[in-house]
This record gives sequence, structure tokens and C-alpha cells, in this order.
Amino acid sequence: MIDNNIIQSIGAGSGIDTNNLVKQLTSIEKAAPQNRIDKTRDLTESKISDFGKLKSALSTLKDATKTLTDPEGLFSKTASFTESDALVPVELGTDVQTGSYTFEVNAIAKSQSLSSTSFASITDTVGEGTLTIRLGSVTTDVNGAMTAFSADVEEDAIEIVIDSSNNSLSGLRDAINNSDSGIQASIVNDGSGYKLQIKAASGAANELEITVAESGGTPTNEDANGLSRFAFNTTVSQLTENQGGQDASLTLNGLAITRETNKVEDVVEGLTLDILKAAPGEEINITISDDKAFAEQNIRDFVEAYNLFLEVLEPIFGTSEVENDEGETTTVTGSLAKDSLAKSILSQIRSTIASSIPGLGNSDFTSLTNVGIRTELDGTLSIDEDDFSDAFDTNFEDIQKLFAPTTYSSSGEIFINSYGKNTTAGEYEVNITTAPDQGYYNGGDLDDTEATFPNFDSSAKTYDFKISVNGNTSDTLVIPSAVYADKDEMAVALQTLINADETLAANAATVTVTYDSINDRFDITSNKYGASSTVEITEASASASSDLGLAVAAGTPGVTVVGTIDGVAGFASGNVLLPKLGEPAEGLALVIGKNASTGTVNFSRGFAGELDELITSFLTAGGVIDLREDSLESDLEDLDEDQTSLDRRMTAYQERLIQQFISMERILNSLNSSGSFLDNLVNTLPFTAKRD
Repeated sequence: MIDNNIIQSIGAGSGIDTNNLVKQLTSIEKAAPQNRIDKTRDLTESKISDFGKLKSALSTLKDATKTLTDPEGLFSKTASFTESDALVPVELGTDVQTGSYTFEVNAIAKSQSLSSTSFASITDTVGEGTLTIRLGSVTTDVNGAMTAFSADVEEDAIEIVIDSSNNSLSGLRDAINNSDSGIQASIVNDGSGYKLQIKAASGAANELEITVAESGGTPTNEDANGLSRFAFNTTVSQLTENQGGQDASLTLNGLAITRETNKVEDVVEGLTLDILKAAPGEEINITISDDKAFAEQNIRDFVEAYNLFLEVLEPIFGTSEVENDEGETTTVTGSLAKDSLAKSILSQIRSTIASSIPGLGNSDFTSLTNVGIRTELDGTLSIDEDDFSDAFDTNFEDIQKLFAPTTYSSSGEIFINSYGKNTTAGEYEVNITTAPDQGYYNGGDLDDTEATFPNFDSSAKTYDFKISVNGNTSDTLVIPSAVYADKDEMAVALQTLINADETLAANAATVTVTYDSINDRFDITSNKYGASSTVEITEASASASSDLGLAVAAGTPGVTVVGTIDGVAGFASGNVLLPKLGEPAEGLALVIGKNASTGTVNFSRGFAGELDELITSFLTAGGVIDLREDSLESDLEDLDEDQTSLDRRMTAYQERLIQQFISMERILNSLNSSGSFLDNLVNTLPFTAKRD
């Protein structure tokens, strides 16, 4: 590096402004490459900024598109109903069937309510021991004492342990409330003292039987002392029933229906009702219809969002007029106008807008033009109001299929359970060569002399067994001692017992138990399909084997489905058939029924689904836009290196110029010195006139 003093001193001999000349020469040398770097940097930074704007615009368009893929966006329903204080609709699902429904409420659901005798304080001691609570149906006399009880064998008994830590009236209340049983306990003061009030869940089959096992000494468990004061059973009723449990009773289009609660969610699929009071004779009409106005507005919003999307992108992809400080107008081209990726993204979106949607079969509505949505010359969308309204009035279901993802199967034994992001929309032929089945065990004939139905009392013997389901073996299962009204009730009890086993439950090994009246036996069927679906009785007591037909034996294993999709063998798991990887149908999961043979399935993402999938592929982390942005950032880093290299070259160039000018000054100084010497020499020669 040359000292600045030297730079400042050059030119002193020649009189030339060498310092300024060096700067100008360096600037001229640097101008062209610097201009290239600056222009490239400006364009690259503009592209990074504009790709960010593109991503933002795509994200906004995706939000509008997503609304149309959501069932709420196109399949919402609206309800009109008779104003009533007996029953009101509170929720409509998208799957509710349109139509008219007439309800009548004959009775509301009620909860059984029991109360104890009075206590002087909530801290009074109540005794120690265990309360065992069973659910079922109670019959009482006029005084509220239990006279009969029919247990719900599907429900486990609830045990409430009272010891020295909670043996007070308030402690008993808290123990019941903390049992997570749905039973509510509270302490009320009716003026005579504090009483424990126990409230069951609503419904006629949720009433309570309470037996007591007191600890310490030799308690009777049935007297009016200690914990026995809370017994309520057919032997002793220390509690009083203030209100019995009751089911809600209503009719739907004349069909009698009962439910345990006053919130009814499963009478009409997708419709939730609140029962408020009984109103026999009062008809409540509810009419469910498609909310076409809501769907129409969502489609209009999409058209507006798409046009706004194009408006936002116009400066990025097109040209615009810009006025400078002097008032002159110049044409500026968007930074992405010639970017191949950006142009491809916009082209693919426009293509999806204009294309027919695959997978809709023979539908007359396969593109936006079919519903009156047109593409103008500038690429924006417009709505032909007449065609648009006509489509909504006459073909609303087809409009739903056009926009939203839909599946269809020609066979009731084959249906599409799910699809993946790689699934190609379209129609697929399915051929089932081996239908799936579940593993099962058929019991032996019942001994009607021992297992006497109706009202079979199992308490006389111990009925126990072990069962293996899908290769998982249970603990020893003991059939509860109870009176079983009929063989169907016994089948329910067996199913509940098996499915409650911890080992089986942990492995999702569940069964369905039915009574076969033709063969007089219990059939146990695994809920799993496929070759690994098995049921086997591995151990059984003599009474379980002889009386109930549950002998030690292996059942019949299940069968795994075998079939093809568009002629290509699929992969199978139980009753699910999957396409081969790499096939167009990849991602489809077909659930196959026991009687399946052949069928055609159609899958369509719908217009909104196709566009949403496309935009998602652009915006996904690590996707094409992210990769391009990374590449542009890398280009900026390269430009930084180019700038550093250019600056280094220009510094070296400047130093060379300075050295050259220094050499020139030295030569000039030397010449000046020689000239002065000659002048002096001449002046000393004889006969030489002196200069003035």
C-alpha cells in the first residue's frame, strides 16, 4: 500500500493533478464490472422480495381455497323449526340429511335422587368401610324403599372406600365425587339438619344400588348405624329415593324413541337436540335444508380472492409505468417476469382454474365454466349470474362434488376409507378374489337343565375361563354372579367381561358375543379382520364348559383380503386393501366387506382440493419456492465475493498507476535537473550571452 503522503506529492514536479487523474482512471476501469454487480444485486434482491410477495399471495389464496375444501364451506345446513319450549335443535352437522322431521316430547330424562337421614354437622363421623354401587333399574315402594333391582351387567361396580382420612359426611361426599363415576353427591340442609344427597346419571337404567361392608368389629352392614346408614338395596333401604331415574321419551314421525339423557345426538345423524320439558300432544316440526346462500357466498369470495391474487402479482410478473423525480415516465418490468419457476407456478394455477376436474365420473359439472364461472382475456374470473344461479337451483349436489373432495363406490361392500397426497384422482376398478373375514369361536350347545333361562341365576356355580383373542391371552375371567333375564343378556355380559380384560384391552383385542338361537350357542367373534384374527378358549371351568358351551377349543381364524386395483395386485392388511406403491391409486385405503367381489371406486379432490394441493406443494417447507429463495441468497453471497474481488483488483490497479506516475515524475525531475545544469554550463562558456 502506497503512503498517502507520496500520493499527495506526485504531480509536484510535472504540475499535473496526478492524484485526481489516478482516481478517474481507476473509476473508469471499475465502472463496467461494478455496474454488472450492482444490476445483478438489485435484480436478485428484487426477486427475493417478490418471491416473498408471491408466497404471501399464494397463502392468502390458499385460505380462500381451503374454505371450499372444508365440509362447513359447502355442506353446511340450515334449520327452520317450530318455536317450542319443549325441544330445540342446538347443532347441525354437515352430514345431517335434509328433510322434515316431526317430534313430540312425552317425557324428559330424570336422574334418580337419594337422600340420607339428618346429621348435625358436615363433619359428623359416618363410619368406615366400603360402599359398593351398582347401576341398573330400581323398583321402590310408596315410601321410597327399594323392592327390586335389575343390574346393568355391562357396567362395572363402583367401590367407595371410607377410612380414617375421610370418614365424615363431607369426606364421603368428596369420595363419591372424586370416584369419576358420574355420580354426584352434595350436602343439603333441609331445615332438620344436613343430609347427603346422591344423584345418579339420568336414565331409567342408571339408578343406584348401594351395599355396605363396614370395617372394624362385627358390624351388621344393614343397621342404621355407621356407614350402613347409606345402604340402599333390596335388603335394607337406609337412604330414601326422592326421585326415580327416567328415560326421555319422544316420537319422531310417529316412531317411539327413548334416550337416557335430554341431549339427543343420535336420533337423526348430524342433528343434536335439547329436550327441555315434556309436552305430550305438541308437534315440533324441524326442516333441514342445504345452506345454499352460505356456499354461494364462499364461492363468490373465492372468485374475488383469485382476482385479487392476480392483481397483487401484476407488478411482479408484468410491466408498470413509473414516474421519476423529473416527471418522466418509464416502463418497469417485474423481477419475476422472466423467472422460469415463477412463470411455471402461475401457469399451473391458471391451468387448474381452466381444467376439468378428474375423478367426477359422468357428472355434468366438471369445471368452473359449468357453473357460470368464466375466465376473461386478462386471466381474471367473472360470474355469469344466470348460469350461476341456475346451477345452484338445480344441481347443488353436483356443485358440492365439483368443489370439495368426494369419493364414490359402485359397491356397498367396497368403500374408500382415506386417500393420500400422492393419490391421483380418477376412477379405479377393484376386483376382490378373496373376501376378508373375522376369526370366530362357536360355542357348544347350552345345557338347558343347568343354565335355565329365562332368569338364569349364575350364583350357584363358578363360571370362569381364559380366552385368547388375536394371539393375546386374557387373565382368568369370572362371569359375575347375577340373574340373567335371557340368553341375549348373558351374551352381553360375556362380551363386556372379555372386553374389560386389561391384557386384551391394552392390545385392542376386542370381541362381539352373540347368541345363536338356531344352534342354541354363544358365538364369539374377533372385531379384527385377517389371518391374525383368532379366538380360542384356552382354559374353562367344568361348569363354563358344560353349562354355557365354553369348552377349551380353537376357533376358526380370519381371512385377509386379496384383490387387485386396476389390474395390479394390492397390499392387504385384514380387510383393508392398499394399492401398490408408485401406482396412480397410491394412498387410497379401501375397506372391503365380507361379501365383496368387484366394483368401481371414484376419487376426486374437487376443484378446491386440486388447487389447495397444488398451492401446498409450492408453499411447503423445503419446496420449490424455498429452494429458489435459498439459491438467490446464495447468489447474493457470490456477489459479495465478486465485490470483494473487484475492490481488491481496483486497489492493485490504483497502486500500479501511482507507481507509474511516480516513475514519470522521477524522469521529469531528472530531465528538469539536466536542463538546469546545461543552462548553467552554457552560461559559463566564453562569448555566450547570458539569458535574461
